[in-house]
Amino acid sequence: QYGARRGIWNILELLNQYRVKATFFVLGTTAEKYPETVQAAAKAGHEIAGMGYGFASVRTASEEQERSIVRRAAKVLQDIADVKIRGWRCPDYRVSPKTLDILAEEGLVWDSSLLNDDLPYLFDTGARKIVEIPFTTSTADKTYVGYPYPQRGGPDGLASVWNNELDVLYRESEKAPRLLSLSLQTWATGRPASLRVLRQLLDRLVGHEEFRFAQCSDVAGWRLNSAAP
Repeated sequence: QYGARRGIWNILELLNQYRVKATFFVLGTTAEKYPETVQAAAKAGHEIAGMGYGFASVRTASEEQERSIVRRAAKVLQDIADVKIRGWRCPDYRVSPKTLDILAEEGLVWDSSLLNDDLPYLFDTGARKIVEIPFTTSTADKTYVGYPYPQRGGPDGLASVWNNELDVLYRESEKAPRLLSLSLQTWATGRPASLRVLRQLLDRLVGHEEFRFAQCSDVAGWRLNSAAP
């Protein structure tokens, strides 16, 4: 409960201080239990994306079951936060053979469930094209400060990988665009030690023209308008 009771408020306060807008992936059940948190994030200008209704895997669900999950989650977020979601992430990062088709057919623009590339790319579904925004667990906070204990590197390990990743991507960006994707859990980065690491990273990035903070829908829009195949 820490993430919803305290962690998200700490993160929202920090992002507001730096005027950074993020994408929050929200379960339908979380929105129902803690509506004020989702409403606060949306009111602050952060993007709200879907992450299922509960934490059930869709990998082995029927097409009807999975479509029902997407619709139910979208309706809950619409009712509670007054947002029409444009993006999605499966809660266990495991899609079904029909996930992307269902998302496209339900009007979503992008997905971020796969870990198979460095840059966003297009899937041509039967309905239309949908953008996949891949991410990596190597820069996810819970990889270093998650459970079970002992922590695998802790906040110092998290700071090290964030800075090393940024160093490499910054050098590579001299030739082509690069994307640094951070996956944060409110119960992890919302705690003081990890929050300090995020503050240090923002100190390094904010105010420099060569860096841009982007919500997932911004990234998807860039990819859809890109000349790349």
